[in-house]
Amino acid sequence: APRVRSEWSGAVFNPAHLFEASLRQRLAELKSLPAGWDGEGAEPISNLTSQMAQDVGVRLLSRTRPPEITPNAGDTLTFEWESDGGSALLEIGHTTYSFLMKTKSGKRTTDMGLLSNTIDIDNLGSRIQRALF
Repeated sequence: APRVRSEWSGAVFNPAHLFEASLRQRLAELKSLPAGWDGEGAEPISNLTSQMAQDVGVRLLSRTRPPEITPNAGDTLTFEWESDGGSALLEIGHTTYSFLMKTKSGKRTTDMGLLSNTIDIDNLGSRIQRALF
């Protein structure tokens, strides 16, 4: 078989960059949903909700795996993680979040707070990673 030679460019592979691009793309898709996207009259996802979700998503990247992202009728977005260890939901609005995590052992954790509190967001990411992955 022929040998393939590659040269080291000095660049470091960072999967977080891939998720950031994927996050921006997913949020753009969700932001482009028309009014009534849910078949029941839901309003489109606002620029503010999308921006807050992007900011939170980027912060969480350094602490846990990328989530699935789904829209909600009340102009919020939900980040969802699922593993053999359990599941976690983080709902993001204009200024606040709500959080629910259930582990396979039956432990249930809830939290809510301000998205401006970056320490809380960082802690949620660490808690998700420890409990689920």
